[in-house]
Amino acid sequence: MVSKERPKIQYRYKVKDQKGKIKIGRALAFDAASVRKLLEDKGYSIVAVVEQKKGLKKFSFGKVSAKDRSIMYREISTMLKAGVGITQAVDITAETPNKRLRAVMREVYTSLENGFPLSVAMSGHPKIFPEVEIGVIRAGEATGNLSKVLDDLSETTARSAEFTSKVRGAMIYPAFILVVMIIVGFIILTRVIPPIKDIFDSTESALPLSTQLLLAFTDFLITGWYWLIAGVVVVIVAGRFFFRTRSGRETASWLALNAPVFGALTRQVYLARFNRTLSLLIRAGVPIIESVEIIAESTTNTIFRRALSGLRSSLEQGSAISTTLQRNRYFPRLMTQLLFVGQQSGDLGGSASTLAEYFESEVDAKLRTFSALIEPFIIVLLGGAVAFIIISVLQPIYNLTGQF
Repeated sequence: MVSKERPKIQYRYKVKDQKGKIKIGRALAFDAASVRKLLEDKGYSIVAVVEQKKGLKKFSFGKVSAKDRSIMYREISTMLKAGVGITQAVDITAETPNKRLRAVMREVYTSLENGFPLSVAMSGHPKIFPEVEIGVIRAGEATGNLSKVLDDLSETTARSAEFTSKVRGAMIYPAFILVVMIIVGFIILTRVIPPIKDIFDSTESALPLSTQLLLAFTDFLITGWYWLIAGVVVVIVAGRFFFRTRSGRETASWLALNAPVFGALTRQVYLARFNRTLSLLIRAGVPIIESVEIIAESTTNTIFRRALSGLRSSLEQGSAISTTLQRNRYFPRLMTQLLFVGQQSGDLGGSASTLAEYFESEVDAKLRTFSALIEPFIIVLLGGAVAFIIISVLQPIYNLTGQF
């Protein structure tokens, strides 16, 4: 009887060579442990190894929030402090209500069994675990202080989630009111105005300009609504394509930082995240140059990414942290000076943490002011739209009654 040979599996890997250069490739092997041995024999430092999925396995559903990750980090840290091994801790943590996280942690557990460290096992899932968090875990493994690092990571992730939730929550109310206004306006213009239009047409009298505009827009919504929908779809699709280009990303980044009202808020959100992440990485033991590199790679705004890349280059040349940042108008003098003091005193993590709290409080204050001002603005806007409709309808009616 001939035994059937076990098929080889294709793996994707990401490694660093002896010069620190990143290399990405694929390898065929019976298991991940074989891939690890192959790469280590070549002298590579493994960053990530993940099985190449095929067919429907490529697609994964569900979402893993920052809150889910925060709870997971806290649970693993607690078990490590109790003397539980990392592999067993991950196995226990995998029993989570979140189905997506459960499946991912099962794969992380398999990688740990194959001899990979936790940071490498998590690196195979970049859509779940951000590079910043993996860098912190890698530093914790290197210093032998993983449980403390996971505690700090859990706290920082939870605070970041709360901070992001505040920013998003402040935008939900005006967005909801705007949607309601559009729906109500559409119903009024397509259901209430047409019968009134028939009355005006039967009188054959001259109509005020506001009434003519209102009736013309009503006709367009009734007879040419598909053009409106087509126009919206074209704008959305064209916008998505444009903002995927280099010039589009540059435009979006500039608008995010310089838009009226929201530009200052966005800048402070970025500064709060930068300092919070820098503090976490530095306290975990990540060198400052590597910390800045990790933050730059995780930053979506191209203007900030360019500034951080310049900061990394100047740090490599031995310059102070403030030398590069103070040349960029998006980094306030207060921040550059405090970071410089922190770098000189050996407490850069503490200075970054102080700055993060400062910018978070500034954002919180701006959001409260925004929430207080947006309500009367919406009331005025809604009142203006209602007044325009009422005047446009009643004015010709009064003109008609005045003729008799």
